Amino acid sequence: MKIALAGTLFLAAMLSAASAQEKPEKDILGKKAPDFALSSVTGEKFRLSSLKGKIVVLDFWAVWCGPCTDSMPFFQKLQDTYRVQGLEVVGLHVNDRMPPTEEVKAFLDELGIRYRNVVSTTEVDDSFLVYAMPTTYLLDRDGVVQKRHIGFNPKTAPARIEGDVKALLNR
Repeated sequence: MKIALAGTLFLAAMLSAASAQEKPEKDILGKKAPDFALSSVTGEKFRLSSLKGKIVVLDFWAVWCGPCTDSMPFFQKLQDTYRVQGLEVVGLHVNDRMPPTEEVKAFLDELGIRYRNVVSTTEVDDSFLVYAMPTTYLLDRDGVVQKRHIGFNPKTAPARIEGDVKALLNR
């Protein structure tokens, strides 16, 4: 019995190690954010690297994601409060079940969201390792990814995210 259990554990460890070798974990924390050029929901072209020198909040969201829409008024308030100190909030509607752009714009208008929102692509979503929504990244003034927040709990996320933004603004 002990030999069978040890053999099972050894086999599980070997399979786990083999799986890790086939698909190495990658992370973008502490690295320069992947640059992208996308169209905004209003049709303007936007390039992430144009925000060098600013603290950037990248919020990956979708119209069908409840926590995403719950977070938007917070991000608007964050932008309004800290923009003069160099904060830019950019929403990226993920490339998953996205309605026509004019519907996304109308949705944002209805919520009173004025910060920049762009239409993401699968390539951009993948380069930022977006697998759950909302996913929010904070970039420093050099475009380096400093923080990642996955999900949005209205009781805890605003204080955590705002604290992280303040820390980056005060660097």
